Amino acid sequence: MKKTRVKKCALTALMVAASASMLFSCNGKKEDKAAAASDSSSSPAAAVNVGKPASITWMVHDGLHKENGTDKWAEEFEKITGIKMNLKIVSNNEYTQLLDLAFASKDTPDVFDLTGDGRYASFVRQSAVADLTDLVKASPLYSRVDSALWDSIAINGRYYGIPKEKPNGTVSYVRKDWLDRLGMKEPTTYAEFIEMLRAFKTKIPECQVPFTAPGLFQDQYLREFYQDATPDFTKVDGKWIDGMSAPSMKAALQRLQDAYKEGLIDMEVVTNKTSTCRDEWYAGKVGVFAYWAGQWGQTLQERLQLNVPDGVVEPISMIKESHSIRVTPTVWAIPSSRSEAQIAQIFKYFMEFKNDGAAGQVLFQSGVEGLHWKQNGEYLEPLPQISNPKSVQLKAFVDPVFCVAPLTVADKKMKHSDIFEKSLAVLNENVIQLPIIPTSRTYLKISSDLKLLKEEILAKVVMGTLSVDEGLAKYNDEAKALGVDKVVAEFNE
Repeated sequence: MKKTRVKKCALTALMVAASASMLFSCNGKKEDKAAAASDSSSSPAAAVNVGKPASITWMVHDGLHKENGTDKWAEEFEKITGIKMNLKIVSNNEYTQLLDLAFASKDTPDVFDLTGDGRYASFVRQSAVADLTDLVKASPLYSRVDSALWDSIAINGRYYGIPKEKPNGTVSYVRKDWLDRLGMKEPTTYAEFIEMLRAFKTKIPECQVPFTAPGLFQDQYLREFYQDATPDFTKVDGKWIDGMSAPSMKAALQRLQDAYKEGLIDMEVVTNKTSTCRDEWYAGKVGVFAYWAGQWGQTLQERLQLNVPDGVVEPISMIKESHSIRVTPTVWAIPSSRSEAQIAQIFKYFMEFKNDGAAGQVLFQSGVEGLHWKQNGEYLEPLPQISNPKSVQLKAFVDPVFCVAPLTVADKKMKHSDIFEKSLAVLNENVIQLPIIPTSRTYLKISSDLKLLKEEILAKVVMGTLSVDEGLAKYNDEAKALGVDKVVAEFNE
C-alpha cells in the first residue's frame, strides 16, 4: 500500500483556522481590486512582461529582526529590483491574529505565509488566496523545486502558494563515545536498536535515560518505535484514515510498551518537553535523542561537550523497518483580492525573485553583503549579528540549508561542521515529505478532545495501565462517539 504520512498542528493553530473561516464567511465580499498595472491586458498564465509594481507589502513574523538590519535589507531589495519593499514586521505570537484582522479590515498584505497544518487549506477553502497554478507551471521555478514538495502543497492538483523552505525533519543522535566503549556498531534493525539501548542502560554507569522523547503523540521523535504507524491522521492509497485505528498501530504500541517496561524509554516521556530532553542530553545522561537535522546536530554536540568534554554525538541512519519524515511545509501566498496583473507582478518580483538562484535568493537567504555576510573566496561567510556580535547571522528570511531551489551562482558556498552535514545526509537517505492537511468542520470542533483522547490512550498503554488491545478498544469506542468517522469522511470529500 502506498502510504503518505501527515502531522497535525496544535489546537491553537486549528482554532485560528476556524476563526479565519468565520472571518471570511462573515466578510464574504472580496476587497475591491486595485487598478491593474500598465500591461493588465495580459493574463497571469501568459504574462511575459508583467511590469513592475511600485511596491510590495510583506507581512513577516520570523527571520531577520529589525535590530539586525531589516531596513537595510529592504533598501537592498529596492536597489536590486527598483521596487519598494514595505516590511510589515509583527511578533510571531501575534501573527495569525493580525493576519486575520487584516483580512477582516480589507487591509491585506501582498504576501504572507500560511502553515500547512490546516490553516493553508482553510484559506484556500474560503477563496482568500490566489490560485497560482498557471504561473507556477509557466515559471522556471517549477522545474527547480522538487516535485515531492510541489505535491505536498497541492490542493486538488492546484497551487495556492509557494513553499517557503524545504521542511526539516528529525534524525536520531547517539552517543558515539558510548558505542565505542562497548565495541558496538550503529544499529541497522529494530532488534539491534533495542540491544544498543539495553547495553547503554546496563553497561554505561552514567546513562540514566537510554532513549528520550518529548511525549508520545509526535511520532517524528519516536521513528524507530512507530515505524510504519502513526497516532495521527494519515493517507493510505490516496484515502485518509485515522492512524490510531490502523492495523500497524497495534505493533507500534506493543514496541513502545515493551521498551518502556524495560526502562529503555525515559520514564518521564509522557510529560517531557523538548527543552527537558535537551537539558538531559546536555547533562550527558541520555543515549539516544531524535531531534532536528542540521544546525541542531552541531548544537547538541557543542552543548554536550561543555559538560562531557569527551562526549561524541553521531547522527545514525534510520533502521530498515522505518523512515524519516519531513514536516508539513509552510507556503507564501498572495491574496485573491489582487488583480490578475498584480498577482503576476507579485509572483515575478517576490516568489520568483526569492528563488532566482542568484542575487535575489542570496538576499532572502543570507541578507546584505557587508552587513550580514562577506565574500571569502568561493564561500559566503556569515558576519556577527548587529545586536549580538557573539552570534553570527546564519540567515535572513530563508534558511540557506533548506532553500527550495539550489543556488546557480558558484561562489556562495557555505561551510558547515561534519555533524551538520552528516545529519542532513542521514535525513535525506530515507525520508517521506508530509503533505498539507485538509480542513474539516467536524475536526475543528472535536480536535481538542480527540487529541486528548489519543494522548490518554498512548500514555496508559505505554505505561502499562491498559493492555494494547484494551487501549485500542477504548480508543475506537470513544473516538467514534466523538465523531472521528465523520472527520475521515470530510477529509476524503
